[in-house]
Amino acid sequence: MQVGFKSGITSILILSALVAFGARAAEPEEEVLIRYKDIVVTAADFQAELETIPEQYRANIAASGERIHQLLDKIFTYRVLAKEAQEQGLEQNPEVQQELKLEKEEILGKARLRQLRQQALADNPDFEALARERYQANPEKYQQPERVKVSHILIKPEERSEEEARELAEQVRQLALTDEKPFSELALQYSEDPSLEKNKGDLGFIAKGMTTQSFEEAAFALEQPGAISPVVKSRFGFHIIRLEERQAPKTKSFAEVKESLVEDIKATHLNQVVQTHLNQIRNAEGIQMNREAWQKLKPTSPTH
Repeated sequence: MQVGFKSGITSILILSALVAFGARAAEPEEEVLIRYKDIVVTAADFQAELETIPEQYRANIAASGERIHQLLDKIFTYRVLAKEAQEQGLEQNPEVQQELKLEKEEILGKARLRQLRQQALADNPDFEALARERYQANPEKYQQPERVKVSHILIKPEERSEEEARELAEQVRQLALTDEKPFSELALQYSEDPSLEKNKGDLGFIAKGMTTQSFEEAAFALEQPGAISPVVKSRFGFHIIRLEERQAPKTKSFAEVKESLVEDIKATHLNQVVQTHLNQIRNAEGIQMNREAWQKLKPTSPTH
């Protein structure tokens, strides 16, 4: 496995690696992912490192082979660096020992915060009931504006003149009006939208304010499903737009917004639990502040 890393790695990162990823033998039941001489990286190491990443990003990392490789590369590289540091006797350096102490305290502190959140969830608050109360108190906040579902074909003037692009767009529009081919087939044949392979020209539902003004005006001017717009110019090029469906404004049902409401209330609740505990620590009686010593920490201005 080829491992590369930038020069100038800061000492605090190396010290973090010494604590989190110190070289050790793998337990018999642990699955080894990387082995190099007497250094191993296991699936348990990967999971532990994954836990240090904010929860909202973990699924994306676990679903990407490249990101998994990057994470394993990080663990392996710092494990090698940590062993080198130990062999060089850096653990005996007073500055390193102080930084290791601080790093250990930070790791333990974060573990305590995770415990607080787990304990708050163990109390099993009825987040769904709280979400329903919030919804019922302000149903007007959950209005869904008028939306149209549209498909489009984009002709760009990048590799042709603007006149040629418009002329081609007009020709494609005439083909769309004949309805001899499905619009999606015309899109696959002619459209130059970068997202074409993913959506075949289908942009899904859009509301006002989501697209450029010219595109929006043309899309919302279409009345019946199947209607084709005139050629529309935007900063992206020339569009032919087809209306697929129109939705009138409505109030979203509780079922439609429940998941996002529950997640928002849960996040707020956990944040309040953590902040309350942190405030108790910061405002505890008996804390003594040596402000005179604090002032000495400020860098002095250079004299000219």
